[in-house]
Amino acid sequence: MTRAAIIIAALLTLGISGTADARAPIEGRWKKGNLQVDIKPCGPTLCGTVVKASGKQQAKAQRGSGTDLIGATLIRQIRPIGANNYRAKVFLADRNIHATGTIRQIGANRLAVRGCVLGVVCKTSNWIRVR
Repeated sequence: MTRAAIIIAALLTLGISGTADARAPIEGRWKKGNLQVDIKPCGPTLCGTVVKASGKQQAKAQRGSGTDLIGATLIRQIRPIGANNYRAKVFLADRNIHATGTIRQIGANRLAVRGCVLGVVCKTSNWIRVR
């Protein structure tokens, strides 16, 4: 193998391992009130799965959509759209509604999560990282 081929192979190996180890800054556990969601890789994108919820929240989800809230993936297809900004699909289990959403990281430990139904009715909430 030539010296150039060895260098190229080494660079490719470094590039591949660097990509595999890269984490999105929003990965981790986040909370809004008593609801806690883990954001982690789901195939080629990220998703948010409920790991903790109050009894009241669980009952509302069950009444609204029949969803068992603990273990439910409420945020899907989280994709970066710019620096500290992501687009996602959100399921509102208590209302049985699918919405489009955006996630903006406004600090190392804070997210602004916005969901819109029909592009007109929107709501933003702040989430805090759980340590």
